Amino acid sequence: MSVILREEWHYLIRRRRIAVLIVGTMLAMIAVTQLIAQQSGFTNVIVATPQAIPLPHAQIGRLFATSLCLALQGWVIVTTPLIAASTSPPTGLQPALPPARLFARLLAVWGGMLLIVLITLPFFSILPLFGSLSWPEIGWAFAVILTSGLLSGAYSLGWMALVRQTPPALVAIYGSLLVWVGAVTLIVTNNPVPNPTLISLVAFNPFATIIAPLAPAFPPAGPIAADLQHVLRLTHGPVDPSIPLYRLYLAGGGMIVFIFVAGASWLVRPRPRRWQRFDTVLSVMLILYVMVLVGWRDWWWIIGQ
Repeated sequence: MSVILREEWHYLIRRRRIAVLIVGTMLAMIAVTQLIAQQSGFTNVIVATPQAIPLPHAQIGRLFATSLCLALQGWVIVTTPLIAASTSPPTGLQPALPPARLFARLLAVWGGMLLIVLITLPFFSILPLFGSLSWPEIGWAFAVILTSGLLSGAYSLGWMALVRQTPPALVAIYGSLLVWVGAVTLIVTNNPVPNPTLISLVAFNPFATIIAPLAPAFPPAGPIAADLQHVLRLTHGPVDPSIPLYRLYLAGGGMIVFIFVAGASWLVRPRPRRWQRFDTVLSVMLILYVMVLVGWRDWWWIIGQ
């Protein structure tokens, strides 16, 4: 297994697309940081030389946190399918894969996603300077971002296993993601009454979930309060921002990853498809995961709060 994983990682990291994504990540985060710095009056943030701070420090911190987290969440969701596509030949029909090869490929994709996230950490290092964010808030936000990367990677490989051609698979991946986020936004903004179904939909909107750890500390008034409340209306609708949506997302996201991995491993394995040791191991892991969810149900079950 380690040999296969090493092969997949070396193949992935040598692709030119990965270098482009790394450079693009840095440029995107610099652009977002500079844009928020200009809006808040906190200029020359990259060299940490404040020239004008018309907003209170706490509001600047909240503005930076929300903007950087939203930008990174969107970037991870958009780029992880491209990382997954880099593990396969750009053209032609993909061959059938044994489960071990698929799992190694999935680990390589997750490693590439983690690399993308790690290189953004210097931009988040400025947040504690403003004193408006606690480490648990930042930690939960990054947990949501990493979960989104895990979901996006497994989801992307699942589509590629189903389609078996990279360009059509990418169209299917991005098309379905766009439909999902757009549909959830329309539903929550046009439904004035919260209900369990609506809360579940909002909890699995990646942009609503990334705001959930930060929303309780949003400033109730001030120059940027109206903008932040507008973001909450688009992502949460009538759902109370104080509900910890990220808990359901983290718990349910792990279950969905198991489903994607199991489905993809079955679709890509050579015919005739038979039950293998990989399926047994995955089933045992799923049972253990369900047992943990049942034991910690009070933590992640947010319906009715």
